[in-house]
Amino acid sequence: MAISLVFLVLAIGLSWPRFRLIFVAQSSAALAVAPLTMVASAVNLCSIGLAVAEHGLLLGGLLIAGGIFLAKIMQAVPSTPGILASALCLAGYIEMTITVVA
Repeated sequence: MAISLVFLVLAIGLSWPRFRLIFVAQSSAALAVAPLTMVASAVNLCSIGLAVAEHGLLLGGLLIAGGIFLAKIMQAVPSTPGILASALCLAGYIEMTITVVA
């Protein structure tokens, strides 16, 4: 269970720098509508939604804050490998938390 939460924090943290480019006034319009930005936005919003929906508002908020804190300390340049890693972390989280209803 704890490792799946790490994957969720990593998915938020790795996709956050590219996702926030949409809201920064200094970023170019071409960068804001690039396919990589769209993928990062989808991964980030899905991760945030899963954090709150599956873990409640308090723990979900802590997971989101942890992801944003991770993005701040990494000072990562939003790149293709980072977005790919965030998508893989989200896929790993989803795979680990799937429950089979019989």
